Amino acid sequence: MNSTGYGGALGILGGMGPSASAGFLQTLYETAAEQAGPFAEQALPRCLLDSDPAFPDRTEAIRTGGEAEFTERLARRLAGLEELGASRIVVACVTAHHFLGRLDPARRARVISLVDVILDDLEAVGAEERLLLVATHGTRDARILEQAARWPAVAHRVVLPGPEVQETLHQLLYQMKWEPVTDEIAARFMRIATDHGCQGLVAGCTEVHLLTRLLRGGGYRIVDPLLTIATQLKSLLAE
Repeated sequence: MNSTGYGGALGILGGMGPSASAGFLQTLYETAAEQAGPFAEQALPRCLLDSDPAFPDRTEAIRTGGEAEFTERLARRLAGLEELGASRIVVACVTAHHFLGRLDPARRARVISLVDVILDDLEAVGAEERLLLVATHGTRDARILEQAARWPAVAHRVVLPGPEVQETLHQLLYQMKWEPVTDEIAARFMRIATDHGCQGLVAGCTEVHLLTRLLRGGGYRIVDPLLTIATQLKSLLAE
């Protein structure tokens, strides 16, 4: 274990979109500082961020069959983080998890699955709570969450929006890639959730982490795997 008390370095493959992965890095350090109390910066974890916005659009890759090109770039970027010393890696894009099954098993084993973290968190959601899935078309088309073996046990807690609302959510998520996340945008998401009888959101897209950062402490329930990883980072790196 290194001198900071963390079991290794965390690699972050980001840029999909850039603001979400940058926000995740900020959340990691804010959370680590909160957990440590009075500290020196030398006590914080080593994080390696490769922000690569040149990755092809994930939804388009899924819909047009561009999976080989995407997977090759994914494998190359993950290998680069491993070479820099990353012991565990977060691919900061839920839709990109569709391609993880094409990777070498040893490389895939280093990746902290956002899907698994979401399912873990959904298991802890109250029996009467309902949360709206906010995801891109690619994640919905590929049924990334629904294909998980544990999905049937938590599916009743998640509301899947219909086609028209799904289109609205997809466009809002893409808008968040290039525009600042405002209270107005956050309110739109929460209104859509309320209209569906939901008490919060499931972050089926890492762009939702920008909402989490804005709404933290506001009483909203957001199942956000990036926030969970930030909270549990020490134990995850020790595995």
